Amino acid sequence: MSESSDDGEDEDKDRAQRVRDRRSRRDRDNRGRGSDTENEEQTSSTSQTSQTTQTETSSQIDNTSQPSQTPQTTQTEQSQQTEQSGQTEAAEQDSSPDNTSQMSQTQSDTTDDQSLDEQPIKERTHETFYLRDDLRRELRRISGQASLDFEMQFDTELEKNRHLRPLLLHLGAKKLEDMDPEAIKSVLNETDLLDSVEIDD
Repeated sequence: MSESSDDGEDEDKDRAQRVRDRRSRRDRDNRGRGSDTENEEQTSSTSQTSQTTQTETSSQIDNTSQPSQTPQTTQTEQSQQTEQSGQTEAAEQDSSPDNTSQMSQTQSDTTDDQSLDEQPIKERTHETFYLRDDLRRELRRISGQASLDFEMQFDTELEKNRHLRPLLLHLGAKKLEDMDPEAIKSVLNETDLLDSVEIDD
């Protein structure tokens, strides 16, 4: 009876030992799996950190490259502004002839209201003539003598730009109108005060 009870106690002890062994094995396995999981988590966190670092680095590179693009954008905007200002100036220049014609039309309207004789000399069209010195002296002599004779007879002085020079041009134009090409050629070639004209025969 005592031997069977001892055998039963031994079996209980063996069973208990086996259970403890199983538990310790399970704990070890769980700990091993846990360390693997921790290793995996560490690995994944390391990879995520490296990815984050790469992303930050690439974004910094992009940010660094962006300032170099900014001057190009600024240059493009400046060129567009320059083109726009050029177009505006061209439009203003295009409109300036219209303004000039409107001004001349206004002046002509004003001129119609007052007689042409009363129009100020400075408002008339100005022409420039290039004369040889000897011809200019001769014209001054002739116009001066005519002005003096006129003043002596009518007690009225002729104005140089209002009367004398327009008279010279008008009489010269009327005389020229009556001349044929041969007569013009003869006058130019035979008058010392005028430049001669060369004609190929």
